[in-house]
Amino acid sequence: MPETPRVLIVDDDPVMRDLVSVITMAQGFEVLQASDGAEGLSIIRNAPRIDLVISDWEMPFMDGVEFCRQIRALHMPKYIHVLLLTARQRQADFLAAMEAGADDFLSKPFNPAMLSARLGVTKRLLALQSRLMQNNELLTRTNERLTETYTKLQEDMDAAARAQRRLLPEPLKTMGRAHFASCLVPSADISGDMYNFFELPDGSIGFYMVDVAGHGARAALMSVTLNRLLNADAFVNGDGRQHHGRPHAPHSVVSELNRRFVPDSEIVDYFTMICGVLDQDTGQLRFCQAGHPHPVVVPRNGAPYAVGSGGFPVGLLDGMDYDDTIVSLAPGTRVVLHSDGVTECASPDGEFYGEARLHKLLHEVRELPIDQVSDAVREDLYAWRGGTGFDDDVSVLAFEIHS
Repeated sequence: MPETPRVLIVDDDPVMRDLVSVITMAQGFEVLQASDGAEGLSIIRNAPRIDLVISDWEMPFMDGVEFCRQIRALHMPKYIHVLLLTARQRQADFLAAMEAGADDFLSKPFNPAMLSARLGVTKRLLALQSRLMQNNELLTRTNERLTETYTKLQEDMDAAARAQRRLLPEPLKTMGRAHFASCLVPSADISGDMYNFFELPDGSIGFYMVDVAGHGARAALMSVTLNRLLNADAFVNGDGRQHHGRPHAPHSVVSELNRRFVPDSEIVDYFTMICGVLDQDTGQLRFCQAGHPHPVVVPRNGAPYAVGSGGFPVGLLDGMDYDDTIVSLAPGTRVVLHSDGVTECASPDGEFYGEARLHKLLHEVRELPIDQVSDAVREDLYAWRGGTGFDDDVSVLAFEIHS
């Protein structure tokens, strides 16, 4: 049940106090009395709650205006409405009282009906104030629960991000004659980009890079699924046929993924990818490009150039034909794979980083060790972006064969 509103009546005239008390109690208020301002302040300090003060203006020791000023100086947690009874009529007096903290006035001698009307207004204000406080308390509790939920979700996202990062290969790794360097900068905690490389039974190296459409948990879960599917076994026996330890053509791996992920409902999960095999002995690079940005070949001498046939994203249409591109790599030639988060990284004025700028950078860092290539791309993108975070996931995988 709502609390009964409580009124403090302050007047040095006991008859006037009693008269006001009778009218006030008739309106459903609980009444306390004080004979002067000092006693009134003491009651306000010690009473559990005072909702309204009705005070005479003219009182000994402390007049009504000073009494208002002292009430406001207490900084009570709940606002106290103050009504002054006065015979004064000058606007300057009323302004001074309002500046001191008075809310309303009633002329003396007062009409009991006017006091009852003022009390009715006060009750409505107190009811509104009570509902506002209840709503604020509810809002506070709701915000606390939302904060707790957000904190838990963020902890879960952090854990998911750590788990996803553990699926990535080491940023720097050597496998036989091949040297790899990589980096992934997600646009959020978790990423739809994924890449990996691994040795195959015949000594060649299988590798892939995927970029799942969209962002957030859905794309990240899809990238983790692909990480589990795209392993050495998928490159050797992924189409269900035995190849006696020899990797089969990358386009068959992509075709099998397309068969798996073509939607049989309205839910569409598609991705772009590069899937390839690097023969360390011959330097032959065979790869399938499925809607992913073109790999960039960086020869030891000469300008970088893009390779690949473009292809179509995986998981959109059934029966798509994919083919392989074959490139012969001389010792020391580099190959750089990247997601579209690199070339489509926008500057503050909206200009894309672009392929030409990427090729120029890769040419400039050609003499640097390969372990600095992915870092150079990342830092140049940060500078291009203006120091802010990326709108899309950025992934880079670079490799080269030494003689």
